[in-house]
Amino acid sequence: MKQKIMSTVKQLLPLGWLLTVMACSYVYGLTNGIARPLHTMEIWLDRVIPFNEYFIIPYIIWGPCIFLSFAFFFFKNRDAYYRMIICSVIGHIVCYAFYMTYQTYVPRPFITDDTIFLKLVHYIYSNDQPVNCFPSIHVLTTYMMMRAYHWEKLSKKVAWIPQFIGLSIILSTVFVKQHVVIDVAGGIVLGEAMILLVYHPAFGKQLFSMRSRKVANNRQLQA
Repeated sequence: MKQKIMSTVKQLLPLGWLLTVMACSYVYGLTNGIARPLHTMEIWLDRVIPFNEYFIIPYIIWGPCIFLSFAFFFFKNRDAYYRMIICSVIGHIVCYAFYMTYQTYVPRPFITDDTIFLKLVHYIYSNDQPVNCFPSIHVLTTYMMMRAYHWEKLSKKVAWIPQFIGLSIILSTVFVKQHVVIDVAGGIVLGEAMILLVYHPAFGKQLFSMRSRKVANNRQLQA
């Protein structure tokens, strides 16, 4: 019984790598201030896109969806899990480099608290300064997960679900005026770059090689 418990714990230990993603998320709060010169990337299209409070729902489910996706890949495809961890950490670092050197902001509309949706928007506005916008971390991580699910080649009956949710989250960033169009484009471009990096054959070969050596070493220790 004790050996079975220890074996289960050992199998779940790699979930600890999620702490690196959580640490990266924590750093966001440290950079979310208005201590540097601000720039805006708003274009005419942003003024055409209307504010829509209903999109606050996909916006706030972003965090749970990302971590549920990590859990899915952990149990379904361990290599995809490690790739996504690496993607997320490197992507966050690149975003923070932008935030620290060229901080942008997004103009926000005046809103009331008339409905539950507006109350949720107001809560987000109150706890998140309208800065640290380019590129969008919301879009970056969501797009990477959408691409990872695409690589997973899920059944057609369920393959549309993560893509629909992901698209809703990406659209929500501009409809609740947390980001502008260029922020979204920046997040997608960066996300695609991260995917191309970790799914490159040379990178995959190195990842598999490292895991194979680790498995071999563990077997030698157990022998």
